[in-house]
Formats: sequence, C-alpha cells, structure tokens
Amino acid sequence: MLPRLICLLAITASGCQSAGPVAHAPNPVAPPRTACQKADSMWHDRIIPSRYDQLPPLTTPGIFDVLKLLTTRFSVKALTVEGDELEEGRRKLIHAFGAEARLRLVISPGAAGGYTGIFQSGAECVIGRFSLASKPAIDTSIPALALKVFIGGDRPSLNLHLMHSIDDQAGHNFFARTFSNILPPANAFAKRLLASAFERSAVQFGASDPDPGRLTLEHLAGTLPDGARVAAPKTPYQLLVKPTASSRALMQDADAEDDFRLKLAGLPVGQAVYELYTLAEGDPAERARLLGELVLAAPVVSSHYGDEKLYFQHNMARK
Repeated sequence: MLPRLICLLAITASGCQSAGPVAHAPNPVAPPRTACQKADSMWHDRIIPSRYDQLPPLTTPGIFDVLKLLTTRFSVKALTVEGDELEEGRRKLIHAFGAEARLRLVISPGAAGGYTGIFQSGAECVIGRFSLASKPAIDTSIPALALKVFIGGDRPSLNLHLMHSIDDQAGHNFFARTFSNILPPANAFAKRLLASAFERSAVQFGASDPDPGRLTLEHLAGTLPDGARVAAPKTPYQLLVKPTASSRALMQDADAEDDFRLKLAGLPVGQAVYELYTLAEGDPAERARLLGELVLAAPVVSSHYGDEKLYFQHNMARK
C-alpha cells in the first residue's frame, strides 16, 4: 500500500517525585491542512531537499520493463491507487526522469463554458512534472506533463496526465506541441501494444470508456480546492494545454544533446507556461475557448523524490 501520512503525537511525561497522580494533557488533534499547506510540505520537505547535485543520465525502458508494462496486474494500479507517492517496491518504468514545478492554475475572467469545480475556481497550489517517456532519439522525443492539484482537508489530490501523443514527435522542443487529456490512436506497433495492454486494465478497472487515450476531467469539475464537492458538476470534454510563445522559444533550438531538464530550469517564474482551452464533445479545434493559464510559481527543479517517489494517478471514469 502507498505510505500514508502519520501524525506523530508527542506526549510529555513528568519526572517529578510527587506521590500524587501525574496529570496528562489531552492529546492534541492536528487540524485539517489546506491545499497549499499540503503542497508546501511536498515541495519544501521532499522535493527541494532531494534536488540532484548532478543529473542522472536519461535512459530508455528495458525489455523487462516493457514486458511488465504489458501486464494488467501492473498497469491497473495506475488507475486504482490513490495518493501522492509510489508504493514501496514500485518504480517508474516510463517517464522515469523529469523535472518538477510549482504552478498556479489561473482561470480567465469571463471564461466561457460555465464549467465547475477547479475549472471555475482555479488552483493556487499545483505541482507539475515535466517528463520524457524515454531517452530522446536523434530526431524525436515524447514529452508529457502531469499535474497534481492539492485539495484541502482529508481529500486526496486530483491528478491529470497530458500529452500530445504517445508516438514520437519530431524534434526536441518540449513545448512544440499542444497537450491534451484526449490523445490520437498510436501509430507505432510497440505503442499500439502498450495501449492495448492499458485498455485491458481499464476494462478490469470498470472504465466507462476504456480507450487509454481518453482521460476524464470529471474529478476536477466535481471538487473545489477546499475539498467541497460540487452538487451539479459541469465538465469540459477536452482540455487543450497550449505552450505560450515564450515557452516555445525557450527550447526552439534544442537537439538530442540538450538535457531538457536543464532547459526547463530557465523558465521564468511568474510567467504563464501554458494557456488552457476547452472543447465540447464534437467541436472542431478552431472552436476551442480560452479557460485560463498555468503560471510558474517557483523555479523548476529535478529531484530524487520526483523521479523515485512522486506519483500521479491516471483518472478514468467508471461505469
């Protein structure tokens, strides 16, 4: 099971030699933490202290890693396990190396769509992870973004995985393409095999739509940052996460010799990294409507914790 936060209650005992009974103060009860307190704890207590002194080399999944990914037993846990950390003994087989960022989801005034939950309130305390699926090839790469939206009280974080495609993209500009929660079908044979394995896991999970390229947004539309549930959620069908012009320019000349993690460290704090757009089901891309921005709130870092422990659940709607 994933490690859970354990509140340690310190009890002080008196050492005096009185013959009378020793009075004990009642055990203090830890107050519920806010979303930002949770994010602060992860960032300052886990990610920052474990920053790399020297970045590890990027690697490609081995044959045994790929075989493990093809098993339902392994991949179904990505759908069923909640929490913020990988189970003991479990490691990232793909997207194993990346960089972490503190982000703010800022909803634009008058954003169209009337969506609810996080899509209406925004979120001040988000931790994102930029990663590549594997070591980049000479002419191609496979970038991705995962978001962890922290929720106050005893509610778990809400997670979202975003990519342009699970197939390789031309070039090494991490910000060359728009990411989304809905991906096109894979073209490469090996990627089709992986997608088929994940689809079997989604069926076992009980997903209403087992297509591995379709991740739901319902959990984000149904919850507010303080943990309150939305009575009648309204959810966008598709989220488009479009890199800003300054983000694209940062890596426009990147090649296979450039380490994307070092490039990402150059993103300016306080500026929008992505613009977010929404699409209703069946709408063409040209009808996308602006929702807001993801703004960088702290310098991007790469860490042992991010690579070895930080976990993002895949979210698919159940039947």
